[in-house]
Amino acid sequence: MNYRLLFLVASVCIGLLFAACDPSKQFIKNANVAALAGDHDGAANYFYNALLVKPAEPSALTGLKEHGDIVLLRKFGEFGKLVVANAEEESVNQYLACRKYYLKCQKVGVNLAWPTMYEEVYEEIKNAYISKKYDEGLLLMKDNKYDKAELIFNKISNVDSTYKDVTVLRIKSIAEPLYQRGNRYLIAENYREALGDFEKVLAVDINYKNTKFLKEETLKKGAVGLGVLPIQNQTRSIGFDQKLYQQLIATLVKNKNPFLKVIDRGSLETMLREQQLGMSGLVDPESAAKAGQLIGLKYVLMTAISDLVYEDIGPITDSIVAFEAYSETITLPNSSFPQTITRFRKVKYLDTFQKRKLYYRVFYQLVSTQTGQVVASEVLSEERSDEFHNAKYNGNVNMLYPELPTNNQLPPKPTAFREQFNQVKRFITSKEEMTHEVCRSIAEKLNADIILYIDK
Repeated sequence: MNYRLLFLVASVCIGLLFAACDPSKQFIKNANVAALAGDHDGAANYFYNALLVKPAEPSALTGLKEHGDIVLLRKFGEFGKLVVANAEEESVNQYLACRKYYLKCQKVGVNLAWPTMYEEVYEEIKNAYISKKYDEGLLLMKDNKYDKAELIFNKISNVDSTYKDVTVLRIKSIAEPLYQRGNRYLIAENYREALGDFEKVLAVDINYKNTKFLKEETLKKGAVGLGVLPIQNQTRSIGFDQKLYQQLIATLVKNKNPFLKVIDRGSLETMLREQQLGMSGLVDPESAAKAGQLIGLKYVLMTAISDLVYEDIGPITDSIVAFEAYSETITLPNSSFPQTITRFRKVKYLDTFQKRKLYYRVFYQLVSTQTGQVVASEVLSEERSDEFHNAKYNGNVNMLYPELPTNNQLPPKPTAFREQFNQVKRFITSKEEMTHEVCRSIAEKLNADIILYIDK
């Protein structure tokens, strides 16, 4: 066996392995090849990548400095040619490209030689370029061509964001068309769209013209006044109508419609008193509509609880028959060997049962004060119930069966039956909690119906 040959092959493999583990060496190798071929840009790029992989690598730092200076100088050469050709925008972009390349190399630890001789020339060209673009943007805005103006101001900002009031003009180029469209929507009484545009303007510039005033004016003119009359209780139960009313008002107030203005009982009484009217006279849609129109409402909500059933059963404890299995050893006739058999004895266990149930049925009418007509009505119902069984047995629950076996066969293990003896005693849902849940659910359903109609 040629051990010398094996050693050489192993050495080469190990070298390749280390090279694979250190890609910076391959980048440096490629950079040197590019340098020999006179490709300074390629060489600088390979040295740059080597520094990304292995920061502060000495040969990569030296290589990027040497070839990066050449690349940067060539880029400035292109800048000079564009200056001579009076290509202002291209000149500005080329100078910015030079600055970008310089900063890129600086981030990996290489400071290239920056030729300061071009700075004065660039400032002169930049100012001339921005001045022309600025005037172009102003003309476009004057002609209401805001989209094109925005593109111009973006270019100016990319070159010099501090130039005059370019930031303000960029904001105006966005805000002005929205502001004007919002005004048109407001005049056309399209209040929802107007509000959307005014809010967008304020998001760009909170102090833009009189947008704040116009937003408030939009909300004021588009307001939908909804008077919520006290709930009529057509049942014998006391107090449920007040709880439902409170929940209904709270739910209506929380909804996200900015134009809905909810007027509760207290405010209604004050407004009606000013018109020398009373709440007791609002007993039907016609009278409610007339009163609502007098106090500036657009809708009146009339609600009544038509059914309310509350059941509270227990706790009731019953004694229930079951059968407990037990083993008995006997000796059969004509046999001297004892045998074990299973017998059943009748027993009783205690079952404590409790149930609570609450059922509501509510009828509502949404009345338009302008027409006196019922524009929406519905019967809503909701139910909550809870029940609990708690079984107790003093004997061996694991041997308990709900009935006797048939055909002398031991019945299957009654898992569900036995589990009731292992339940931890708990308290069922309280009447107050059920009432709250039912009121909340009905209020949410009613709110959804009303908002759906008003948003049409």
